This record gives sequence, structure tokens and C-alpha cells, in this order.
Amino acid sequence: MKRLFWIVLLALCWSAALLLAGCQSPTPDDETFTIRLRVDGETRDIKASPNATVSDALREAGVTLGDRDRVNPPTFSRLAPETTITIVRVTEDTTAIQEPIPYERRTTLNDDLPAGQQKLLQAGTNGIAEITFRVTYEDDVEVSRNEIRRVVVVSPQPEVIMIGSQGDLPPVPISGTFAYVSGGNAWIARANSANRRALTVDGGLDERVFQLSRDGKRLLFTRSAAPPAASVTPGAILATPLPIPTSSGGSINTLWVVIDTGDPQSKPIQLKLANILYADFLPGDSSTILYSTAEPRPNFPGWQANNDLWRARLNSRGVLSDHRLLLPPSSGGIYGWQGTYFSLSPDGSTLAWAQADAVGILTPGEKETPAPGQLPAKLERLALVNVTPRNALDFVWVPSVAWSPDGKLLATTTHGEPVGSESPEDSPVFNLTLMPAQGGYSVDIATQTGLWAAPQFAPADLSASKPIDMKLVYLRAIQPFDSVRSRYQLVLADRDGSNSRVLYPPEDQPGIGPQIVAWSPDGQQIALVAQGNLILLDIATGITQQLTQDGSSSSPVWRP
Repeated sequence: MKRLFWIVLLALCWSAALLLAGCQSPTPDDETFTIRLRVDGETRDIKASPNATVSDALREAGVTLGDRDRVNPPTFSRLAPETTITIVRVTEDTTAIQEPIPYERRTTLNDDLPAGQQKLLQAGTNGIAEITFRVTYEDDVEVSRNEIRRVVVVSPQPEVIMIGSQGDLPPVPISGTFAYVSGGNAWIARANSANRRALTVDGGLDERVFQLSRDGKRLLFTRSAAPPAASVTPGAILATPLPIPTSSGGSINTLWVVIDTGDPQSKPIQLKLANILYADFLPGDSSTILYSTAEPRPNFPGWQANNDLWRARLNSRGVLSDHRLLLPPSSGGIYGWQGTYFSLSPDGSTLAWAQADAVGILTPGEKETPAPGQLPAKLERLALVNVTPRNALDFVWVPSVAWSPDGKLLATTTHGEPVGSESPEDSPVFNLTLMPAQGGYSVDIATQTGLWAAPQFAPADLSASKPIDMKLVYLRAIQPFDSVRSRYQLVLADRDGSNSRVLYPPEDQPGIGPQIVAWSPDGQQIALVAQGNLILLDIATGITQQLTQDGSSSSPVWRP
């Protein structure tokens, strides 16, 4: 037993000795191990200590990381023998290149050329765009390129080709000066429809402003600062919004003038005004213009109206000066960002205005008495009738306003009462309303006309000794409870709405679209647009004569 005891004791001691030997610290040669580092195009072996991290090893190796550098494995990882650390150097830089902007090819119809004949009006030239990129490099090798800015250095000039659409339309006599828009260009005719010519050839008229001076000599118009959009055709210039994107310069349009429409050498001149929602010549003074402005916006409808009014002088060289603020900017009431419709009285001494929720006139500012027939230096808004605005789910409706020839009455369109359980803003009823220019009352002279009624009084000879037989025309919706999409009839009536009769179209023809018609200076004819062509209508006989057949005519204006 003793012998067995000593044998067991010896075995236990040997085991303990082996265990203690295994727990001893390694020799100095075993305190570090080798890892591999790949960085800056080189691969090298370095020593690392136990429990060290990637970050520790990089610090010991004198490697500095950039903000965008990638490290694998991550810097917080603990090292093990034969670990490979890979560093990818990531840098960014910007570079700019220039590339051509291809020019567009545009065509415009011209009734002055035989059908099918083509004529180059303007040669096209490419533009130049400077594009700035952010370039990402990994170990000096490009891996991505992202565009961060694009600037048009040179704008492209479109190629414009005129295509003849001349048919067998007979010449139609025209008294005074007649202007209209066709294919995005301004046209003018005198004496007869065959004696017409284009005042512009490169298109782009947005028709927000298209006005002849009262003597027919000067033409004021706006051009879109973006590619040409659809024409404005409703009863008010601001009534239907256009999808107008802003240009690189931040404008929705620019204002232009033709100084002498009778001179074939008189070319359009760009005035130093942009973002214009309204402009017109002062009656009897073609050297004075009024205008209202807006600020471009990226969202609907493309601008924020200032609802202001300015006056400026225009000289014979097409230079504007002496800009004076007559009406300070304002919010413009409900939906006021859409804008204000203005209409000058026949003598130019007063302006009517319309917004989405009111119609009124501009009166002299406090303690100001203007000279007869002259606008005051400061103006204030006076509402004559408040209007329930139309629900602006799809567009903002602003009615037009028309003056009687003696300047005593105003005709407009107002939003009627609901016909069912709908809210007042959703009422489908729109009425033709008449009111004295001085206010006091208003009366509906025609009901359920539709929201594009756009009344227009006939010209009258105020010098005659006999009483004025005052007439007006307006559009009446064929579907009055769906007048946004409805076609319309042109109706003639006495100023009180009595003795109304349909002038156009005949019973067997479809209705016409929303528009503002133009009276001839003698009040015997009306110019209107039907299916994209201009029609002259004799109100006494009902005879119609077609002036154009290009299918793209609009915005007739007629002056003595």
C-alpha cells in the first residue's frame, strides 16, 4: 500500500509540473506575430501585439486615414496572426465639361404661302451647356461620376420652318388695324385679310399680354421664357393656369413691343421687364404703359402674383423709363397668388379689377384729386361686389371685366348660389352681372351663363346726339352646370340682358371654346375663334367669313 501511495503521489506531482509549465508566459520571441498591410499600392508585413486592434496596428505603422478611406477589417477589429489589412484610398474632386445642346426644329403654318410650300425663317444653331460633375476615385481610379450642376452657357437657337397653308379663302375687307396670334407669332392685317404679315417669326408668344395701342400703331406682347406652351384662351387672361416652368434666369416671360406696326422694317424690341401678368397702353397715350408683375415659383401655377400696378414711359426707341408704383403689392385676397385682372376704362382715367373673390375699381389715394382723364399717382382698391371663389382644386378662376363705352357700367361674371347641397365654392352656377362703375348695387342680367362668359360691350359713337343703343355680347355655356368643359354659344343682348339672341354658331355646328371676342371699331362685326381659325361675324346679317385656316389662330385685337 505504501508503494502504491508513493506512485500516485509522484504522478500527481508530475501532472502539476506540466500544468505549471503550460501556464508560464511565452518567451520574448512569441510576444508578437506577423500581419499583412496593403495600402497606397504596396504590401508589407508588420508585427502586431496580442489583443491589438487594426487601429493600433495602423498607428504603429504610421498610416493616416482620410475621411472617406475604407478599411477592411474595420479599425475596431482585434488582430490575429496572418490578418491582412486592406486600405482603399477614397477621394473626391469636381470637374466641368462642355457639351452641345441640340437645337429644336419648329414649324409654323402661314396662310401667305401656298399649301405645302416651305420656307426657312431661322437657321438652327446648337447651344452649349457646362456640366459640373463630382468624381469619386478609389486608389486613384475613377469609380463614379455624378452631375451636380448644369448651366446653359449659350442658348440654342431653334430652326424655324414656315409651312404654307394658303387655300382658296377670298380676301375679307377689314377696317382699322387687326392683330392676332397664329402659331405663337404676332400677325397684323389692314384693309383686307390678304394684306397681312407676321410681326414675329420665332414664336413663343404666351398671350398673357397681347395689346394694340388705341391708334393701332404699337403692339405690346409677352414671350414665354420657357419653351412655348399652350395659349391662354379663357375669359380672363389669368383664369386658366399654364404649366410654365421657370427658365435658368428665373423668369416666366419677357415683355416686348413693336413700335410701328405699319412699318415692315420695325422689329420687335425686348423691354427690360420680365414676369409680367398684365400690361396695356394707356388710352390716347401710346407712350405710357401700365403693368403688373409676379415672382417665379417652382410650384403651381409657376408664379406668385404681386397684385401690384406700375406705370412707365415708352419712347420711340423702345426704352422704358420713369417707372412709378401706382398700386403697392398685396396678398390679393383668397387665391391671390394667381393674380389680378385689370381693365382700363375707355378714357383711361379708371381701372376695373377682378380677383378670385371680388370685383371692383381703383380709386385715387387719400387727399388726391387727379386731373380729368388722368390716372392718379396713387391708387387704392374699392370692391364693388364680393364673389364666392370657385373651389380651386384644378385651377383658379378669375373673371374678366368689361367697360361700357361711356365708362358708366361694368359687366363681369359672378359665382351663383348652390343649386343643391354643395358648398358655395362648389356651386356650378355662374351669372352675367352688371353694376355701375361707382358701385351701389349689382344685378344679374343673365343666369347660368357659365364661368367663361367674358362679356364685351359694343363700341358706340358717344358724339351722337341720340341716345346710345348699347349692346353687349357674351358666351353662354351649352352645358351650364359643367361650364368648365362645356362648349359655348356667342349671344348678343341689350345692356340690360333683354332681347338676347344667339349669334354663333349655327344650330348644326358645335359650340366654340372659351375666349375673348373682339368688336370691329364700328361695332358691326365680331372677330372670334372657331376650331382654331378666325371668323368675322356680321351681327346684322349673321354672315360669317373665315380669315385663317391654319388651325392655330387666337387672341384677336381690333383697333380703329
